[in-house]
Amino acid sequence: LYQQSKFTEAAAAYQQLIDEGYQQKALYFNAGNACYKAGKTANAVYNYEKALQLSPDDDAVEHNLAIVNQKVGGYVDELPLVFFQQWWRQLQQLHRPNAWAVGCIIFFWLLIAGVMLNTFLPAWKNRFLRWGNYALGTLFALYLLMAIDTYLVANNHHTGIIMQNNIKVKTAPDENSKDAFEVQEGIKVHIADATKDYCKISLADGKTGWISCSLIKRL
Repeated sequence: LYQQSKFTEAAAAYQQLIDEGYQQKALYFNAGNACYKAGKTANAVYNYEKALQLSPDDDAVEHNLAIVNQKVGGYVDELPLVFFQQWWRQLQQLHRPNAWAVGCIIFFWLLIAGVMLNTFLPAWKNRFLRWGNYALGTLFALYLLMAIDTYLVANNHHTGIIMQNNIKVKTAPDENSKDAFEVQEGIKVHIADATKDYCKISLADGKTGWISCSLIKRL
């Protein structure tokens, strides 16, 4: 469908696969391409952002996201990550959350086995086993920390994409409150707070306000 320039139909086909539960960088990337060609700016931004969640620092995804963001009215670029944040994010991508958790369990039992050998079998007491236990303890702590962190990142839905144009952002979670500013479709926002119907959003430039949660598609 995409090769036949039927971009709307291609985007719908990709979305059907996503709705069925498939989570792959290439799927979101191609969906973003189809949405961009179909003129669906907000959906293109959303899919590229989802692709980046699965594959941070992917040059092709970042390039296409930068192109589509040029069409987003009022777009403000986010502050770049400092070097240690980049290292940490690269470390997160070594394994998926489940793999970090499995590694944590494996290193835990290896550590227990090493401690028992060192404690109950005098013949096994030596410097190499002791340092091996230190290494296993360090790996266990690292994998435990990364399992928790990657799980929290994967289940963090405090960012989203504005899905409609010319949205009036309010100063309070009330339709009758004053207008603070206006946002356009495709803007990425941080969701700082929420009521039943309204979400408090903050932009990369520091602006904050309230809009209907139904206007945000959470990442």
